[in-house]
Amino acid sequence: MKVVYDSLHSNYRPTKEIDNGKFVDNPEKPERIDAIKEVLILHGFDNLVPPSKFPMSYVYMVHDEIYVEWLKKKSSSLSKEDEYITEVFGYDMCFDTGTPILQNTFEVARRAVDAVLTAASIVGSNTNLVYTLTRPPGHHATRNLCGGYCYFNNAAIAASYLLKRGAERIAILDLDFHHGNGTQEIFYDTDLVYYISIHGDPKIFYPWISGKESEVGEGPGEGFNLNLPLPPHADWDKYSEALSYAIREINDYYPDILILSLGFDTHSEDPVGKFSLVDENYAKMAKMISKLKLATLVVQEGGYNPRANALAAVNFFSNFE
Repeated sequence: MKVVYDSLHSNYRPTKEIDNGKFVDNPEKPERIDAIKEVLILHGFDNLVPPSKFPMSYVYMVHDEIYVEWLKKKSSSLSKEDEYITEVFGYDMCFDTGTPILQNTFEVARRAVDAVLTAASIVGSNTNLVYTLTRPPGHHATRNLCGGYCYFNNAAIAASYLLKRGAERIAILDLDFHHGNGTQEIFYDTDLVYYISIHGDPKIFYPWISGKESEVGEGPGEGFNLNLPLPPHADWDKYSEALSYAIREINDYYPDILILSLGFDTHSEDPVGKFSLVDENYAKMAKMISKLKLATLVVQEGGYNPRANALAAVNFFSNFE
């Protein structure tokens, strides 16, 4: 397995967000990624690959130019100490108050895109598993809005790149605790990408605006969007039922490549997610997914307890056959 990793992410450290009208500590920190890197190296997964540079055209395949320019301008307008949080929805191109913009937000989000495109350029060429260990995450970012700690949709950009490079069908399996509203929106009207998400019930959990079972796609994409929401504190028995169903759907779709939006905020010790998965469940998860025998690009999404992330990751990748 190759791991695409960029140490420059450690320079990006948002400190706050607004939750329920109060400033709270922002959990999207470098430690959540570096804990994974360190434990993977200790277990022999030390084939780290730095990201190559890719043109902005790949970003524009997914995101509107007006949004990209807004994010770039807003980032560059800030001082090193500033953290800008959405003030006016509809004017600011962000859909929540939990996604601050710092002076280097655009730069770091852009580097995350380079990382996932580097992984996409490797997967399938004698490498059936590539892991993009990067931050900030991406699956909440829509075509024209940031949110959920996400600025550019890494998984969606990778899928667009792979389709451009000749793939005929892509499956995206989103296993983050929160529904990937951005990825769903981007591919909602196409049958070239089958988006499947297992997540906390949006009646209760962020992002609230999407993730219902009734959201099945539209136009050519009708039937190619599958949401499998689960109740609070779902354990492995409940989770594995949904995962088994998702895997059968992927197998029937017969994609060229699987993109896995992998969030470890499904772990019982995560401070943000509310499922009850434990370390060994990630080993079972990996064994189930790897039986698809597909070239797989793993993109890191959430997971906000560094220790839990590390244990989940080593269990997962040690058992991906």
